[in-house]
Amino acid sequence: MVGLATAWSLARRGVRVTVIERDRCGGATSAGNAGWVTPGLSHPVPAPGVLLQSLRWMLDPESPFLIRPRLDPRLAEWGLLFARACRRANHRAGLEATYALARSATEAYDLMAADGVAFESHSDGLLYLVCDAGHLDDYARAYDEMARLGFDGRVQLLDRDELTRLEPSVGTAVRGGLLAGAERHVRPETVCSGLVDWLRDAGANVEEQAAVKALVPTGDGWSVRTGSGSMYFDHVVLAAGAWTTQLARSVGVRLPMEAAKGYSVTVPTAGEGPSRPLYLTEAKTAASPFDGALRLAGTLELAGLDLSVNRRRLEAVVRAAGRYVDGLRASATDSAWAGLRPMPADGLPVVGAVASRPGLSLATGHNLLGVTLAPATGEALARSIVDGHDGPELAGLSPDRFVRRRHRVERRRPASVAA
Repeated sequence: MVGLATAWSLARRGVRVTVIERDRCGGATSAGNAGWVTPGLSHPVPAPGVLLQSLRWMLDPESPFLIRPRLDPRLAEWGLLFARACRRANHRAGLEATYALARSATEAYDLMAADGVAFESHSDGLLYLVCDAGHLDDYARAYDEMARLGFDGRVQLLDRDELTRLEPSVGTAVRGGLLAGAERHVRPETVCSGLVDWLRDAGANVEEQAAVKALVPTGDGWSVRTGSGSMYFDHVVLAAGAWTTQLARSVGVRLPMEAAKGYSVTVPTAGEGPSRPLYLTEAKTAASPFDGALRLAGTLELAGLDLSVNRRRLEAVVRAAGRYVDGLRASATDSAWAGLRPMPADGLPVVGAVASRPGLSLATGHNLLGVTLAPATGEALARSIVDGHDGPELAGLSPDRFVRRRHRVERRRPASVAA
């Protein structure tokens, strides 16, 4: 979705765009996630206390966050950088950097819809459910922190009676809730298909089943080699999600990023079940109602580029959801899906030009915020590529934050871009 949104933002500015996709556009991580557009949830994963909690969770194969150790020096380096990002000052700086981009998330979706991109969208807010009412204070404080950065989440605390009047499907184990009225959700598959349709109608070239074999800098741009030949562009945007690391490494760009696997099941509904998206807080699980369907999504599992479905972990997601929602008819065999989120060691998106490689930009590393940030990322990066300078929303997200020595290069407006 991030690559398609960037292509849309460039094309609407008159740039000739080619999308190169190894499989089917939107067929990877954007195919089965919860679809939340939640700028109020912009907190990076690395945070005070997370490191210790993740070590405890490693002992539980059904835990919400699981790291599978492997003999890989890159994973060890990632772990050290992740630990550093958990420091309070680093987490605060990361939150500010992420929210600088997220603050325009809903407006960017409105712009996309007004531009004729067709997709399923809902504006019912996000309802947090807790089995321990004492946990509500933590989420209320998190929204207070976002409010100090300028976010208006229209937050309302709800006791058990208020909650059941608002959402009758809430289970008996739930003791309270919090409604963040400004949050939204979309069906991500429809966003991707809508972007592809818009791009093709606008004359952009969309190449599917075209895995990139090599990226080669030329005198005035880049050669992108696929199985069917080479194409030449003024500028290349790497937006390959968890696989961006490999492509970036092939041109000498270091990117400490791991693939964080998530699972979901999607079941058909006939009007029953929750009417708005639910965050099942203790279980760290999402429930997203779509037109005629309900999707349960959860877990964060670091296991490399592995898309296999661990049934035990998926069953834990479904079982946990049953504690919060009455009458839930779902099982781990219903449209089981796994996807890989790109998770940089510091938990921040990686968006912007690579100083040492003129004509190369990255748009990746969005972790749990890919759907939230996709159109905002596209708009910010397109302005950077076309105008030749970064706006303040990209200040803390540069790929060069992982480079010890920076290079100063002249940037120019491209005529053609590959995303």
